[in-house]
Amino acid sequence: MVILLQPMGFALLTVPRIDQLALAGHWPDVVLLECDTINNPVLGKCGRLRAACGAPIVAITRHADTDAWKAGREAGIDEFLVEPFSLDELVARLRIAGHPAPAVTTGNSSSHIAYGPLRISQESRRVTVRGTEVELRPIEYELLVTLARRAGQVLSRDHLVNCLSRNGAKDPERALEVHIHELRSKLAVPGLIATVRNVGYRLITQESYRRLEGN
Repeated sequence: MVILLQPMGFALLTVPRIDQLALAGHWPDVVLLECDTINNPVLGKCGRLRAACGAPIVAITRHADTDAWKAGREAGIDEFLVEPFSLDELVARLRIAGHPAPAVTTGNSSSHIAYGPLRISQESRRVTVRGTEVELRPIEYELLVTLARRAGQVLSRDHLVNCLSRNGAKDPERALEVHIHELRSKLAVPGLIATVRNVGYRLITQESYRRLEGN
């Protein structure tokens, strides 16, 4: 599948080992790492790569769970793809890594998130979609802001469960799916909150949203 990236506008450099990237004479914009599983040797190589050049890393793996995702994130992996996946999803993840979502601009007294049809005023805690106010429970609001502040990034279940716990949710493990379902229903923007199997959830990037809207 990787060879199919070249017609998509990517310039490819293939090396059998991460440490051989330095021999190419320049560092890549994005590293695509293929591995069966996220194990200690892979984590060590990712850490050295990130320390050397800072290029974002997208990992393709056959096996990944929450623990592997957390360890990978700590070692510098930015995006995960667990087989099977489509070429479109791979291209989207590479572009996400290469063009991260801009940080939220925060003023002296207020902070606003503008994202596709979604608007969040953190000063008034007001959420609108296409100009229509959406009534969210406080815990739903906090979950949405957590996702929106890191749009395009996968947030693990553990991270989001901790968010719910801090905001007083009872049985947060079970509550996470309920609140994600409620957010999707209330926002009524199909595809805005994506599920990443065996890992967690993410608010899709602006580019991905525009592609969905165009369809």
